[in-house]
Amino acid sequence: MLINNKIIAVLTINDSTKSLDLIKCLKNVGISNLDIRLRTNESKKAIETIVNSNYDFNIGVGTVVSADDLAFINSLKIKYAFSPHTDEKIIRLSNKYNIEFIPGVSTLSDINSALNCGCQYLKFFPAEKLGGVNYLDSILKPLKKNDLKIVAMGGITVENISEYLSHENIIGVGSSWIANENLVNDSNWTEIEKRAKLLLEI
Repeated sequence: MLINNKIIAVLTINDSTKSLDLIKCLKNVGISNLDIRLRTNESKKAIETIVNSNYDFNIGVGTVVSADDLAFINSLKIKYAFSPHTDEKIIRLSNKYNIEFIPGVSTLSDINSALNCGCQYLKFFPAEKLGGVNYLDSILKPLKKNDLKIVAMGGITVENISEYLSHENIIGVGSSWIANENLVNDSNWTEIEKRAKLLLEI
């Protein structure tokens, strides 16, 4: 699912005209995996700009919660969709589009529902608020842990990322800390590059 490394830059873009400068600075330091959130009025335009650019990224779209969101992703031939929760109806619709849907899970019930719908990957979210890897281990305990592939997101920064990167079931770690909204709004590409480097060097 991920390429080059386990780090996913989680992006919220309020001004689509900043999209190319943003991805240029991420590419410069070795970020290849993106989760671009559908949270702003400019999100879809930003995603279209990035998809149609000359930069080669492994692109996923986040905050996918509706059939319209899936149709948009499908129109751009994007392979991955992240959701904050587990919605069986949306998961089944994503299967028709052949989109790899990665639902947000926070309980054993969520995990079982997602697995029953055929999901190959799960999004442990919001990771830090739930209790981090200790809580994750507690809900994975009744399951065959080796079969689960998890992407952790939510509150992950340079201070706490190591334990997520080293967890046997976590295949990817998403962080909005790399390029948070304020940094993008301020076009602070230097700080974004600095943060990306810090995570990639761990």
